[in-house]
Amino acid sequence: MKLLGRVLSQYLIIGLVVILIMSAVLSSILRDQEIDDISDDTMESLESIDFALSTFIESVEQDVLGLSMYEDVLTPYDDNFTSFLNATGANFTYSDDPLELKIVEIFRSFQQSHPYVNSVYMGRENGAFVRSYPRAEPTQYDPRNRPWYEIALENPGEIVRTAPYSSVTTDDVNIGIVITIYDTNETLLGVVGCDITLEELTDYVVSTGGTNDGSMILIDGSGTILAYENESYLFENISAVLGLSTKDILDAENGSIHVNDSYLVFYTSPQLGWKLGSMIPSVVIEEKINDQVMTTFLFVILTLALISIITLILIHYTIIRPLGALTGTSEMIAETGDLSNKIEVHGSGEIEILGRSFASMMERLSSEKEKRTEVLKELELYRDHLEEIVEVRTHELEKAKEAAESADHLKSAFLATMSHELRTPLNSIIGFSGILLQELAGPLNEEQRRQLSMVEGSSEHLLALINDVLDISKIEAGQLTISMAPVSVPDSIDKVARTIRPLAERKGLKLETVVDRNISNIKGDGRRVEQVLLNLLSNAIKFTDQGRVGVECEQVGDEIVIKVSDTGIGISKEDQNKLFKPFSQVESGLTRHYDGTGLGLSITKKLVEMMDGRISMESEPGKGSVFIVTFPVIRT
Repeated sequence: MKLLGRVLSQYLIIGLVVILIMSAVLSSILRDQEIDDISDDTMESLESIDFALSTFIESVEQDVLGLSMYEDVLTPYDDNFTSFLNATGANFTYSDDPLELKIVEIFRSFQQSHPYVNSVYMGRENGAFVRSYPRAEPTQYDPRNRPWYEIALENPGEIVRTAPYSSVTTDDVNIGIVITIYDTNETLLGVVGCDITLEELTDYVVSTGGTNDGSMILIDGSGTILAYENESYLFENISAVLGLSTKDILDAENGSIHVNDSYLVFYTSPQLGWKLGSMIPSVVIEEKINDQVMTTFLFVILTLALISIITLILIHYTIIRPLGALTGTSEMIAETGDLSNKIEVHGSGEIEILGRSFASMMERLSSEKEKRTEVLKELELYRDHLEEIVEVRTHELEKAKEAAESADHLKSAFLATMSHELRTPLNSIIGFSGILLQELAGPLNEEQRRQLSMVEGSSEHLLALINDVLDISKIEAGQLTISMAPVSVPDSIDKVARTIRPLAERKGLKLETVVDRNISNIKGDGRRVEQVLLNLLSNAIKFTDQGRVGVECEQVGDEIVIKVSDTGIGISKEDQNKLFKPFSQVESGLTRHYDGTGLGLSITKKLVEMMDGRISMESEPGKGSVFIVTFPVIRT
């Protein structure tokens, strides 16, 4: 495929990927933005509705206050007013007291001027009850026991709005606006007020109009539905509509939540304490989002198409054509081998740099060709004098061999000196420290004992370091000798276990050995086998803070398998490759938690291999490690 075709195909693929990504991102962004916009618009509308509702309630409250100031309403002469205390149903008759009839007319005028008021009434302290219109059923009724009367008495002289309560003779659920009334002597006469039924309140709220095609809902501070287009939910708790989302709306002042197939945007009236909400169907939001996404998506596609066309034209003239010319020239040079062909550089920027670099490369190739011709001539000259050159090189190699042998002798002398000059005084220091700690030279105080113990421990640590360095040096120099003789592995394990057990007990670790006593012997150096076991067990105890350390030994076919396991810190896969290298440790630097030279496992591996064995390990961080040593048995 030509360069232009590849560019077009890749450009189309990239364009499709960009469009898909942008469509997904745009959908998410526009969805959130549209929901936020609808929530903001709805919130503003709810504030306006709250203002209208608050104004309506406030106007009713003020009118009730005015109603309580009528002279006829404040009359103390209520002995002949209608009373339902002893009403008997069919035989009941209303009072024809002229004063009561005047009050009834006042109440009816009030109700007619307030279309959303269901009834206007007055309860008296003597049990009388005056109403704008006759009751639906003249049953026994004591206004003094009704919620509207009791809450007014709890707030004397104040206009009070009751919680929703059920009517006695009808299925209405009312909200009362009431106030206590007194005579000139400040004697309580009773309570006057009016009722707004939830049905009337629903009509009022719904008449204000929903927002964004949503339906209105009104609930009081305790979660009771006061107004809703679905009247079957009136006077029910809001949980009947919201379910598990009820707490979200009751605990928050304002906001929006997703309920079933709708979004509920709600607002708490600062004056009434009620919550107004608008249930907006999700389909309405989805339609708006889809319209906006499609418009934006089409605009993006047109923009990308225009950018693509302009970009491809520029790429063709600034990149593809110059590269085509450069490719044609290079193909001609490849076919003819003529490095004298001149490369014409077109374009600018990286294309120009590429052309000049190619021309420079051709010049260097031409120069290299000339140098290669000269080298061939020199090779012919060397070929003619090869015997002389070999003789000179042989003499130089003999000198290098003598220097290497001399260095090896010096190394052996150094190792011998190290063995004598360092280990001898260290052994003396350890011995004298032990004598002093045994108090053979006199009693010691606690601080002297602590300091001498530190000297002894440091000396032993240094001696172990020197021994490890000498061992690894001898192994690398090929000077470490291994005596190959039959070795009883169970006996070696028992001996090492006795030596190492006190160290395990000091750390509170359990040392377990599981050994098959009927296994065959191996051919090797008994002391070195014990050194291998001692190194592995010492490491296991050092890196285990709690749990157990164990040794298992069994014969598998023609091999003896020894497993040294622990419940220590374990080793990650990344660090396992470092274990058998000299001076290599999993932890390094000044902050490491465990001391050591990093030579123990390296020496162990080399000793095992010198006795024709092999060593491997399995480990998991935090779950411990298992080192597996395998030796061939002596075949009879």
